[in-house]
Amino acid sequence: MTKATPRRRRWRIGELAGATGVTVRTLHHYEHTGLLAASERTDGGHRMYDRESIQRVHQIRALRELGFSLQEIRRAMDGRTSLTDLLRKHLQRIEVQVARATQLRDRLRNMTTDGDVRVSVDQLPAALDAMSKVEKRPQPRPCTCALAADREERWRRIRNDLRDCMDRNEHPCSDRTKAVALEARTLISEIAGNDLTGSTILKVLARLSDPRSLAGWDPHLMQYLDSALVALGDQPH
Repeated sequence: MTKATPRRRRWRIGELAGATGVTVRTLHHYEHTGLLAASERTDGGHRMYDRESIQRVHQIRALRELGFSLQEIRRAMDGRTSLTDLLRKHLQRIEVQVARATQLRDRLRNMTTDGDVRVSVDQLPAALDAMSKVEKRPQPRPCTCALAADREERWRRIRNDLRDCMDRNEHPCSDRTKAVALEARTLISEIAGNDLTGSTILKVLARLSDPRSLAGWDPHLMQYLDSALVALGDQPH
């Protein structure tokens, strides 16, 4: 007697929603855009989904969390677009967004740091226009004075000390970390004045470091330095 082949598990759309953490409405939208299709239908016309459907929904969710549109996801999953190329293009968009967000953060910080200065709605356009002119001002030429080598060495030492603080999980507000940040602020001020916005720090960093690798300054270390500089507050140089 031949043993019957066990039937593969099937899920109704509500069960699929529960298994994947999305709503039934979302699954219907995935189907409408061609991202998802029922593996079969019952005699009563109900959609049924298999294990591959669950895997596909998880893949869609992962790509959505990276910020891709459903159209981009469909092209990648259908093999019409290289996922690597798609990731590179998306990275470029994210970098532009980060640059804009950093500029916005710096503007907001400049407008709110001094508690005694209040910008009214009437004054806001003029304040933004003034900031824009400062941001567009041509940057000074790279330092070619005799202090350049000394400053580069100080910057490397600051980087190494700051990296050690971060690797030891020291809080940005710790005495040691703030002491290193104070050295960084002093050096940055020597080169760029008292403007300690993120964009200025990056420009100083680019001037003192290898442009191909930024000499070990990754985004995590930059964020750590930024937090330590904020912790310094108005502490004198």
